[in-house]
Formats: sequence, C-alpha cells, structure tokens
Amino acid sequence: MGKYSTIQRQPPKPRNQGVHPVMRGIGCILMIVVPILAYGVSVLLVNYGGTHGWPIPASMYGPPSIPPLLWKVQGLQPILQFLQTQSNLEANLLFAVVIAAVIGGIMSIIYGYIYTLFGPPKYGPQDAPPIRKKVKRYTR
Repeated sequence: MGKYSTIQRQPPKPRNQGVHPVMRGIGCILMIVVPILAYGVSVLLVNYGGTHGWPIPASMYGPPSIPPLLWKVQGLQPILQFLQTQSNLEANLLFAVVIAAVIGGIMSIIYGYIYTLFGPPKYGPQDAPPIRKKVKRYTR
C-alpha cells in the first residue's frame, strides 16, 4: 500500500438478530401445550388419588367456594357459574401447577443437553486456548 492510496474496508457481516423463527414457533406452541397437558394429567391424578387414599385435603374436593361479594358483580356471574360446575377445581389447579413445573424442568434439562451436543463450540477461532500452568506440590 502506498502512502496516498485508500483502504476500502468491507462492511461487517450483520450479527444474528435473535432467535430463529422456528424456535419461536416451538416456544409458542409449548406455552399452550404444556399447561393443557398438565391440567389433563392433573385431572387424572386427582381422580386416581381420591379413589386410592392419597392425602389430598377434603376442602379441595368439590366445587370451589366463591365469596358472596363476587356474585354481586354482573359481569362475573357467567364465569362464576362456569367455575361452580367444575368439580375438584382447586386440587386440579394445584396439581397442574406442580406438573407444569416438572415438565418445564425436564424440558430444560433435555434442551441443555441437546444444546451442548449441537450448539456452537466453547471456544471460537480467535480465542486463546486455556492456560495450562504447572503447579508444584506444596511442601513444608
């Protein structure tokens, strides 16, 4: 290069701007599927536990108790009537939350394992290798 020549630099490549659209779609589907699956499994478990003597409090069985003040609100009456028709709603919801947490934990472990298998390497091409330092054994 001469003293008066110009240097033309290529513009840098754009960085990855977020999550791949397919992964966003899978996440959206899982946000809907996991709670529905957890509620369905919880209905089965509460019914099974009730017949086999699991220690589920008796207050959780039957229709939910709704305070009389809420019945006076005109817009809530159809929703409250629907909730009154649901049996074992409190136990089902409690079990559903626990099952959804367990499913989420299992999926996180599986995702982490798959990410370590197929994800980017730990060190890039411009990273220095880790330091290997020999340490002498301590003696008095």
